[in-house]
Amino acid sequence: MKVSKLWSLEKLMIQKFFAPKLKEKTNFFRLLALAQRSWLWLRDALISIKKSGKDKGMIMIIEDLIDQLTQWYTLSKAMINHAYFFQNEEIALIESAETMGNLPEILDEIALELENTQRINAKISKAMTYPVLLIGFAFIAVVILLMFVIPTIVWMFPNQESLPSLTKFMMWASGFLKNTRYIIAIVIIGTIILYNFLYKQVLTFKMLVDKIMITIPAVSGVVKTYYMYRFAKLLSQLYNAWVSPIVSLELMGNTFTNFFYRKKMIEIKENLNAGFTFSESMEWSSLFDPILVQIVHVGEDTGNISEVLKKMADFYRDMLQTKIDILMSLIEPILMVFIAIIVGIIVGSIFLPMAELVNVIK
Repeated sequence: MKVSKLWSLEKLMIQKFFAPKLKEKTNFFRLLALAQRSWLWLRDALISIKKSGKDKGMIMIIEDLIDQLTQWYTLSKAMINHAYFFQNEEIALIESAETMGNLPEILDEIALELENTQRINAKISKAMTYPVLLIGFAFIAVVILLMFVIPTIVWMFPNQESLPSLTKFMMWASGFLKNTRYIIAIVIIGTIILYNFLYKQVLTFKMLVDKIMITIPAVSGVVKTYYMYRFAKLLSQLYNAWVSPIVSLELMGNTFTNFFYRKKMIEIKENLNAGFTFSESMEWSSLFDPILVQIVHVGEDTGNISEVLKKMADFYRDMLQTKIDILMSLIEPILMVFIAIIVGIIVGSIFLPMAELVNVIK
């Protein structure tokens, strides 16, 4: 049993309050790879990385790794104590590298993969910034119009019964928003919390959401391309590290969050145990492109499946970025039209009675 000065409470503090960001993790693996190439001992390398670190959570993790290495644990064994931060496949790759003696190369590969993940996440964040800001400003504008502008203008008319139906409806909406604004806020927050709970705890709800994500046009293209990229990249890395296909599939199954891709990893593992090949297990599945199945088949026949998977991973990485751009280009005009309709209805409810008043004055 491992002995560590990092207690469960401290781990919880790291997870909840001092969780290192992906950038810190990437820098950790990159610096550790450079130190290994410079023939520094692992413990000395970690001490140097700790001195240059600024993130409190990352420093706490490194301190525990140093402590465990001092007790003659290997790096992979020490990292198991922080499985909430280090992925299972990363630990498996390092464990294999420690046996094979190619730790610097594996650390470089992990750092490179994390950098790719950073770029993809940054691209998604950048693409989503404009729609989110647009929705936020539109929401604020609608609330201001309903709660302050419409009541002020409508009360200028002595005979409110003669107001247009659209204006009456918006007056009702304004009153409803004023009277129930706190309830609406609680319902919105409660819905978000309930969704997260159901997705994590209720399997049928998770299956429904995951099925929608791989079925909706445009969105499914992004999701499937992402998982095919992860499948090809992880499998090629694990093959290079001489991790057995069965263990590799188990690790990937634990990594994938989508229920159907996780289930498919289990099915492929069972098929391999039954004597089938990768390509035979992947055939006729809508989760994989036929071209990926064919490439895997060629790789199995030629004995260089790791190389062909690596090339396919690069292909799907580029395709993923393109599909993200396409999805955002579809979402933006739909949002613009929706917001324009909502704002147009509100503005119309204001100007219709004003137009009638002008006609009466004339």
